[in-house]
Amino acid sequence: VKRRALELEMRADNARLAAAIEAEHGYGPRVSQAVDRSHAAMGELQKETLAHIFAMRQILRPDQAEKFDRAVVKALTQDER
Repeated sequence: VKRRALELEMRADNARLAAAIEAEHGYGPRVSQAVDRSHAAMGELQKETLAHIFAMRQILRPDQAEKFDRAVVKALTQDER
């Protein structure tokens, strides 16, 4: 539920950013404010995602946790080309 709320917030932030770009046609104060606001929502989503990941890890056996850790690190560091 919280993830969905944050995703909706980011969508609204994108709409505000679009409106600011349309109004200012450059990197003005409204665009800057919209970017900062969207970064806050993205940061919250990342924090919630990490909390979920660590909660899942807590229920794993040590051998499973080791594989899980490797998978998380790989997902965060792989080149997406």
